[in-house]
Amino acid sequence: MHAHGRLIPIAALLGGFGMGCAGEVGLSDPPPGGSDQLRPGLTVRVEVVPEAAAVAAALGWTDGVPGAEVRVHRIGTDFAWETAVTDDRGAAHLPHLAAGRYRVAAYRPLTDAEAARAGVSVLAAGGIVHVGGSGTERTMALVPNRTGSLVFSEVYAPSPLVAELDYNFHMYFELYNNSTRTVFLDGLTFGRVRLHDIATPDSPCAESARLRKDPDGVWTEFLHRFPGRGSDHPLAPGETAVVALDAVDHSVIDPRLPDLSDADFELLGNADVDNPAVPNLVEVGLRPWFHGHGLLFYHGHSLFVARHVDAASLHRSVDGDATIIRIAATDLIDVVWVENAEAFQDRLYERCDGIVHGDFDQLGGGFVSDGSDLSLSVQRILLPGAAGAAGQLQDTNVSAVDLTKGTATPGTIPLGGRG
Repeated sequence: MHAHGRLIPIAALLGGFGMGCAGEVGLSDPPPGGSDQLRPGLTVRVEVVPEAAAVAAALGWTDGVPGAEVRVHRIGTDFAWETAVTDDRGAAHLPHLAAGRYRVAAYRPLTDAEAARAGVSVLAAGGIVHVGGSGTERTMALVPNRTGSLVFSEVYAPSPLVAELDYNFHMYFELYNNSTRTVFLDGLTFGRVRLHDIATPDSPCAESARLRKDPDGVWTEFLHRFPGRGSDHPLAPGETAVVALDAVDHSVIDPRLPDLSDADFELLGNADVDNPAVPNLVEVGLRPWFHGHGLLFYHGHSLFVARHVDAASLHRSVDGDATIIRIAATDLIDVVWVENAEAFQDRLYERCDGIVHGDFDQLGGGFVSDGSDLSLSVQRILLPGAAGAAGQLQDTNVSAVDLTKGTATPGTIPLGGRG
């Protein structure tokens, strides 16, 4: 396992998406007929989710959440956030937005003094909003960060061409013990959510909603299980576990790729070259992944880690020509939704409003290009203030603000905040 003490400064990260980050480009089209004719745009009113009313009361936010950052990105355009900040009544207005579909995230980090009163460090919400030509208003209800959980802290999954061939076996993900007690990885389940992120003639968003928006769990067909008999693989608070697709030195194939020969675990398929020094996560799903190395997990997918499950006993359904199973919400430990920065597919198809229920993740994040820079991964940020300084990572179930992109650091938690 990798100890939390190996921290690197935020200056080593590349291209974070924070409030007022240098180089951010607004996505608004110029107003028609001159600058004095403004588009109606989008007004976002930000409040605290009713279940966290005590937080709003402790902070005196009776009319709305002041000082929240509202981020928007027009789907189908090159990725960048445009931002606004809510006023004293919790309203932010972005007047120049052209009609279209937007990713919208609201984010309110608390000061240490506010956190002491409210008992949380940050609040967030996210979703996909259609902005009409006559203007649109939306209310977003912020949820507080979760504490005491095993979380995905990093996902590395670019899809480069190596010697003019697709090469995918360099992928890894990293888990982090974000709690104050030792967690045992023995028997836990890793998988990838069955992907339905766009509408096609054969599968409109309304049809796939029964899977995408299921509050009772997430649907999948490929599963891996951590080895161990119950207490063989402890993960202490602040420690990481790196899980490689193949635990070998991939820099031999291309010097830009990582050396994963000292990973903590590796996925094992039915045609895999095994590193005998690294414990294996074996396939326990409905069928093996196609190439025999274990499950691939590209940018654009949602990944989960869950308690021990028996695939044969889980609720089943049929999706197209595939049989799929549901991992119950009560068994899920963490869900992360990693988004791709490429806009090509979004220009061809309608983007559905989420690939998992909002209880698990409200809006994808990370936004790394698939193959343009092999040094980058998607990483979970530190909480703001004292909690982050103590090594606690942000987990609001809104990947759009929980994740950023930075230099790949398997086994190391970067010393930085801001999503």
